[in-house]
Amino acid sequence: MEDERDPAAAKAPVIKGDVAKHLAALEDEFRGRLVNYTRAVDHAVARLKAGSITDTVVGIGDIFPDFILPDSRGRLWRLETALAEGPVVLAFHRGYWCDFCHLNMQTLAEISPNVRAMGCQIVAISPQNASRSAKLAAETGADFPILCDIGLGVATGLGLSYIVGDDLQRELALLQVDLDAENCSYGWLMPITATFVIDMDGRIAARHLDPDPRSRMDRDAILQAASNFQSAARI
Repeated sequence: MEDERDPAAAKAPVIKGDVAKHLAALEDEFRGRLVNYTRAVDHAVARLKAGSITDTVVGIGDIFPDFILPDSRGRLWRLETALAEGPVVLAFHRGYWCDFCHLNMQTLAEISPNVRAMGCQIVAISPQNASRSAKLAAETGADFPILCDIGLGVATGLGLSYIVGDDLQRELALLQVDLDAENCSYGWLMPITATFVIDMDGRIAARHLDPDPRSRMDRDAILQAASNFQSAARI
């Protein structure tokens, strides 16, 4: 959460190696320090999985729907236009307030130069406004666009949003996280964190989809997908 990070550690990626290990370490810390919050997250994840919420989300080989959103600098970004320049790694995040998103953004920032060298680009997306998105970029060293999905229109259209339950709402409020204010919306909607690797034809070549926000696509899997595009271009 925002008030639980050390401000002195901001503005420089610190993640090295397997991001899953860092995410697991953070989860262990939360389980010891934020017991009720972690229990509420566990309940939310179990509810989403039991409801098979991700069953209708586009999968590998499917065309990813085109969309247009503003980035944190107020410029409009369109998927179709970006794909004309090369494959896209599109990563959905919950926002600035989420420590797990910070870890993932740091990882993406770290591998971004390698991904660009392979002819691909990374793009993040969250339901937060430009100011919060810019702050997330500054604190994680992200040099790629962060798109503002205000109202979660894109996420909801993909089946990647859900209503936060009362118990998790209560625990977030105790941690001073107000999703209404954070997302500039009027409801307790949350995006499911997910990563899609999309080829120049708009098809999904790889993805990571898990209702649990503590699970993210491994950096090596992203780099391998980007490398596959580069290898195919040489054939």
